[in-house]
Amino acid sequence: MIRPILIALLAFILIALIGMWVLSGGPRRTIDRVKGIDVIGTVTPDNEVGFRLPWQPAQLFPTFDITDALLVSTPGSEEVDLESQYYDLEEEYNRLNRAASEVRTFGNPSPHTGAVSIVEDVSGVRASDPKEEYVQLSANFQGSASIDIYGWSLESALSGARVYIPSGASPFLMGTANSIGPISLDPGGLVIVSSASSPVGVSFRENICTGYLEQFQSFSPQLGNECPSPSSVLPLTDENLRRYGDSCFDIVSSLSSCQFPQALPPNVLPSCRAYLTDALSYNGCVNRNRYAPSFQKNMWRVYLGAQSEIWRNSHDAIRLLDAQGKTVDVFVY
Repeated sequence: MIRPILIALLAFILIALIGMWVLSGGPRRTIDRVKGIDVIGTVTPDNEVGFRLPWQPAQLFPTFDITDALLVSTPGSEEVDLESQYYDLEEEYNRLNRAASEVRTFGNPSPHTGAVSIVEDVSGVRASDPKEEYVQLSANFQGSASIDIYGWSLESALSGARVYIPSGASPFLMGTANSIGPISLDPGGLVIVSSASSPVGVSFRENICTGYLEQFQSFSPQLGNECPSPSSVLPLTDENLRRYGDSCFDIVSSLSSCQFPQALPPNVLPSCRAYLTDALSYNGCVNRNRYAPSFQKNMWRVYLGAQSEIWRNSHDAIRLLDAQGKTVDVFVY
């Protein structure tokens, strides 16, 4: 009889103590003591940390952010990362291999590297006929001085064929022994190096009269048709009308630039015939204009005199070498 009474009394006392603890703010006082303590070893006074069980009120028990701890790598994610790293390493290896190959192909660089380059055009190097096969060289527009390419050469890195750039005539004259000298490139200058022999016998620098040469010889690529107009060669004036006659001006008006009058009508005056056959010819044009500031063009025609093609039609690596055999530029195709 006494035992049940004691048990009931102890239960009453326990319930009364719990009630007094709750009424005095017991849960909040406990949480306040926990605030400011970082369970992972760092004091964080500004950020309240804590934890709560699923059945505890969120208002009374602040919680930790354990999102990152709950992240679990999906199956195969490590394999994807390893595969990505493998492809990155493979790409880097290929890049380094290409760079090493370019260095081997280029060879020992010349001091003129960047000043003169090979024009990357395969239309000329892939021609099978040596008369149509050519390589183009271009001088940098931003250069400040002319570059003498005497003793320079072109070499195939695959076949080993090597050809030297010859001297040329400036200006060139038909039917006479021309003065030959080293080729010098002004800034922005262009050199067309043809594999075959020259149609006019020598390499030469183009001028405002070279279009006349195209009328009787074949050039690849073609020469420009930019000669002085026939009307500028024989202006229509009273004095010229009396000297050469009306028919002479009719002929001039029918002619195109860079065209030599081959079959003149029999009724033209002898003075007209003599003047036109001289003035509207290549040599006559050169003699009339060779001292004009705009006479010379910034382009050379160079001929190697080969009987067969030099460069491979499929793929090749053509190196431009200076007089010391150092590489100025490489054209890989």
